[in-house]
Amino acid sequence: MEAVKVLVHANDEFTAAGAKTMLGASEQLHLLSSAQDGSPDVIVAVVDGVVGSSTFAFLRQFQGTGVTSAPRAVVVADRFRAEDLLVAVECGVTALLSRAEIKEGTLPSAVLAVARGSALMSHRLQGILLDQLTQLRFQVLAPAGLTLFGYETRERDVLQLIAEGYQTDEIAKKLAYSEGTVKNVLYGLMNRLRLSTRSQAVAYAMRAGLI
Repeated sequence: MEAVKVLVHANDEFTAAGAKTMLGASEQLHLLSSAQDGSPDVIVAVVDGVVGSSTFAFLRQFQGTGVTSAPRAVVVADRFRAEDLLVAVECGVTALLSRAEIKEGTLPSAVLAVARGSALMSHRLQGILLDQLTQLRFQVLAPAGLTLFGYETRERDVLQLIAEGYQTDEIAKKLAYSEGTVKNVLYGLMNRLRLSTRSQAVAYAMRAGLI
């Protein structure tokens, strides 16, 4: 297994040096001196006090258009505002750790877990995040015909019928659309997600739990 490439970000050199010392103890991690040394797999941001806009601004610059290419982020801070949770998720944060809880081996283990796809945060923050996502869904997305995964409602309906084996003309009749509308809906979705076939679009939707 290749070493996980880690970029450390902190407000001061002393804090950064401490984090690098902890992370450097693991042979499974490769520390980058700067973003110019390569694309990090995980970014570790250590904050003195409460996480603020400067941390999010730093993390956001690594978030490209490709979901899989963006690095994950571990944020270590004294305090974290619950109202910033959705912003944190947007910036690629998948782990929120309290500085008071960091002990020998804790930080490397967290980085490795995040690199494998895990998410780490307190049960309280998890509950708050789920509540915020529910509010976002019903108050913002649903009235606009959108879902949390970025699909339009009609895109989901078309994909569901494709998954059930219906052809374009049959889908048009069931949804009361023209065949041209069905084709345009599917083309727009596939173009946005850079998919080349209907089966790929259905598989993508199924992995996302949309259908």
